[in-house]
This record gives sequence, C-alpha cells and structure tokens, in this order.
Amino acid sequence: MFSSIDVHNRLQDLNVPHELFKLAGQAQNLERAAAALGLEASQMARVEVYRVDDGHAVAVVPGDRDVDLEKLRAVTGGESVGRVPDGDVPSLTGFRADTLPPVAHKTEMPTYIDYYTLKEDVVYTGCGEPTAILKIRSYDLVRATGGETVDIVAGLPA
Repeated sequence: MFSSIDVHNRLQDLNVPHELFKLAGQAQNLERAAAALGLEASQMARVEVYRVDDGHAVAVVPGDRDVDLEKLRAVTGGESVGRVPDGDVPSLTGFRADTLPPVAHKTEMPTYIDYYTLKEDVVYTGCGEPTAILKIRSYDLVRATGGETVDIVAGLPA
C-alpha cells in the first residue's frame, strides 16, 4: 500500500505546492475529518474511482455531493459507468478507498474534477492514510492531476 509520503513525493516531483496534515486520530469518515479541521464537508473533496467501459476514471467531487452517473457517462463518452467497489480500489490505486488522494495512483487514469469542488481557493482531500489530509490550491489540483473540470455532481449545491 502507498502512503501520504508517496502523495507528497509525487507532488514534489510535479513542483506543486501543498501541505499535509496529520490528524490526532483516524478520521473514520469525511465528516469527521472536516470537523477535525474546522471545515464543512462541502469544503472537503471526495476522490472516487469509476469503471468506464473497459477502463477506469477518477472523479473528484465536493464531500457533500454524489457523482451523477449519467453526467459522468456523458463527459467520459462511456457506455457503461459504475463505481468501483471499495475492495477493488487498492489494486488500481495503491490506496484504500476511504483515504484515496487525487494523485500518485499506481494506475494512470483520466481525472474528472467537478467544478463545484474548485469553488474554494483551497481543496482538502484524503492523502493515503486514515490520519492524513492533503491541502492543495484548486488550480494546483487541476494541474497535478491533469484533470478535466466538468459538471458531474447530482443535484445543485446549496
């Protein structure tokens, strides 16, 4: 399994400014991680892996939103789109699903970042460990992932 050190090293290689935070205990979930940092869940980003036809893609969405599979299908051009089960995520990325960072995956996959994720200047995401959080500027997240900014969330933000 990879760790926050792999995330840090990848971002260093890309010359992308970032910060890693270590929480006192395991975050358990996105809401608890946000609370530990004094943030709302909407200020955190959730990173998920999806199967798109015979390949895979990464989706980055606000922590309080879900991916709309029809929208993801439209932006990827795929016919069959579905979320990869949490148990299969480590074999594709090197990270557990609940700690998945946006970079440093062991498999290259296209990344789709919902534009509402980037409404804040700074984005907080998982960083490869239950006690680690990545802080990165919105535009650096796009640059580091090579991600495409798209509309893929279900519903409208509050």
